[in-house]
Amino acid sequence: MIPELNIWEHSQALRELCYRRGLDLEPEMDCAAQGAELLAPFIKSSQNKRLKLLDVGCGGGHFYHSLKRRGLEVDYRGLDYSPSIVAVARKAFIELGLDPQKIILGDLRDLTGFECDLAAMINVLSFNADFREPLNRLAETGARVLVIRDFFGPKTVITYETDGFLDNGFNHLKGYWNEWSSPEVADCLSALGYQANFLIDKRTQGQTELVVNKPYRWSWLLAEKKNP
Repeated sequence: MIPELNIWEHSQALRELCYRRGLDLEPEMDCAAQGAELLAPFIKSSQNKRLKLLDVGCGGGHFYHSLKRRGLEVDYRGLDYSPSIVAVARKAFIELGLDPQKIILGDLRDLTGFECDLAAMINVLSFNADFREPLNRLAETGARVLVIRDFFGPKTVITYETDGFLDNGFNHLKGYWNEWSSPEVADCLSALGYQANFLIDKRTQGQTELVVNKPYRWSWLLAEKKNP
């Protein structure tokens, strides 16, 4: 995406928050905690093999800390397509003595040939024009387990509108805030060789909450390869 048109490139408040999260100075996000707990059984049963995990839409890389504090050792890779967010995430990792190259600038289309064992996509899929390409790209990594938190419901509803909370001069920019049909997503994943299981979000319990004044009902998707 052209940075000038990317809404995530135009929020100083978000950059500062991602930086603090990358340094593990902010309270742990509940969604990151839930994601780590969903992945824990797969990581612990890996028989001492260090699994490679791809964190899609990683922001400041805070999911790394959620895994680490639970003793879940993985070969972590964070992916984000916003240059300024990647810059602050790498800066935070350097300050913590971590390898900044574990944070990758790009999107899933840039990962041709990239392979991983596990993939997390937390609060990201909704911001895409469609769910099919991201899921296909995830499947191409060979990940045997996908953990996704997003807005899943009975039908797909496409919403393309302004954010409203960007820096001055950029609130004319628009983005996607979509709801995805659970049956359609499950069918897509089944065709890709995954069994999809939808799980309730522990914090929101299926209730609607506002995300930049837009209604969201979060839930989880745990998808496992049928024949790993």
